[in-house]
Amino acid sequence: MAACVAAQGACMFGAPCGVGRVQLGLAVGACALALAGCGASTVPIPRASPSPRAQATVIAPGVTVPKTQLATPSFTVSTSHPLPTGVSAQQVVQDVQIDNLIENIAIERQDAALLAYADTGDWLAAIADEISTNAHNHTKILSINDVLNSVEVGFQPDPQDASATASVILKGSEVQVEINQNGKRTEHTQQFDVLRWLVWSQPVGRYLTCDTGSA
Repeated sequence: MAACVAAQGACMFGAPCGVGRVQLGLAVGACALALAGCGASTVPIPRASPSPRAQATVIAPGVTVPKTQLATPSFTVSTSHPLPTGVSAQQVVQDVQIDNLIENIAIERQDAALLAYADTGDWLAAIADEISTNAHNHTKILSINDVLNSVEVGFQPDPQDASATASVILKGSEVQVEINQNGKRTEHTQQFDVLRWLVWSQPVGRYLTCDTGSA
């Protein structure tokens, strides 16, 4: 009852001086709602409903990401270096996106075992070495965020791996936040323009990155 009286008083005296028109309208609306419930013996409480959760997808054992992170980025298809017959450009781009996410998470967790679901060959060895070096130096990577500005998919044979069946050129920027053994937090931003070679992995059921080079 006290709440109802207070609400009525606020409505009678109006909004405080200096309140704008939009705020005044909201205040009057709130008063009307308060007064509407003053004469009721019981006030119905709306039934609670849980907020919708973002759908998630498992991309490697123990690695789950929101589906929004798996949206295929815009890409172009090379006419000068076409993909081999039967290779889907969209799947290649989607798989590169997944490979990159798994790599970043593996580096953040310092879990080289995850790399088998993203990489193979020389590139797997290179990322595994990076994880080992970070651990040795007591450097913890807190986050890695990549932004792609352009993606071009096609096929330029990998001189180091004849099994490569696709390649992409990725251009964008990466922000990496790390903390060293002394607790110093550092943020690094760098631009990249890189060619990634990919090979089909039957066990994983996806294209894996086998090597990279400057575009």
